Amino acid sequence: MDKLILGLLMLKKLTVYEIRAVIKANFQSMCSDSLGSIQAALKRLLAAGMVTFSEYVEKSVNKKRYAITDKGRKELMGWLQTPADISNSKNMELGKFLFIGMLPSCERASLINEIISNLEKELDGLLAVQSSISDEGKAQVLEYWKTDAEYYGFVAERSSEIARFQELTLQHGIDNIKFNIEWFKNLRQQE
Repeated sequence: MDKLILGLLMLKKLTVYEIRAVIKANFQSMCSDSLGSIQAALKRLLAAGMVTFSEYVEKSVNKKRYAITDKGRKELMGWLQTPADISNSKNMELGKFLFIGMLPSCERASLINEIISNLEKELDGLLAVQSSISDEGKAQVLEYWKTDAEYYGFVAERSSEIARFQELTLQHGIDNIKFNIEWFKNLRQQE
């Protein structure tokens, strides 16, 4: 989660609640959107000097807006420059299939139906994110970056590539869920 937060803060200064909202809306298949997990990650990043914050008051409420530091940028860029180990996707839930044969057929079928239903809900969520991406939205993000010179210099020159790979990551998630839905539907037919 630390690297995801650094990546988000590389694009925009955010409060903890804004970070949570972005994760909840876009990255639930990657990590938890629990406030406790996000706060723990921010605490680690603050202690390591990778993020900082500024305090402000909005509607009589004290808030902190987090920003990435130079050390955080270097850490993120170093992490980005190492190859992703996609094969290292550990999912203990998949381990259930080693032993699911111990259950009666009717229980297995019910579980498989629930898995398919949950995957279809997750797919619907990702498709909604995909359909919400518009040229107008991209233009609004670029306008935001222009209001903050610190961010604009780095991000503006890479904005089309940043957007391209964000959309490709979304497409990877969509394709992966579609594969899993088909896999479980085939398993259901074998039951």
